Amino acid sequence: MNNKGYCLVFEGRAVSGFDRREVIEQLSRRLGRDPESIGRLFCDKPVTVRKGLDREKAFDQQEVFTRMGVCCRVEPPETPEASDSEGGSASSCTRCPKCGNDLTKFVTPVEECPYCGIIISKYLKKRQQSVVRA
Repeated sequence: MNNKGYCLVFEGRAVSGFDRREVIEQLSRRLGRDPESIGRLFCDKPVTVRKGLDREKAFDQQEVFTRMGVCCRVEPPETPEASDSEGGSASSCTRCPKCGNDLTKFVTPVEECPYCGIIISKYLKKRQQSVVRA
């Protein structure tokens, strides 16, 4: 089995028994990011935070984050058949069509932009309709 390509997926919530605000503060200090940007990740939606990890590193990082109170999981590498079956849909965008943020760090296709909150397929459909009418 392939030892590379594991992903660390943040579940969007704190581990049961941990105070959400304290987890956000600790995580922001650890990552050197402001608490507000870290707090936006706590929306009860999974977000892939690291990809392309080897198995050992993925599980080590999961353990570190879990001890800090961050609920996360490790996902194994995708099989080539699974990635070939996905067509060129709106969810395969590399950048959000509205805010322009990079979506390539999310291993699974993103239907809703985690940064600005738009539903990408709906946004693209409306934009296409407005171009056709013009």
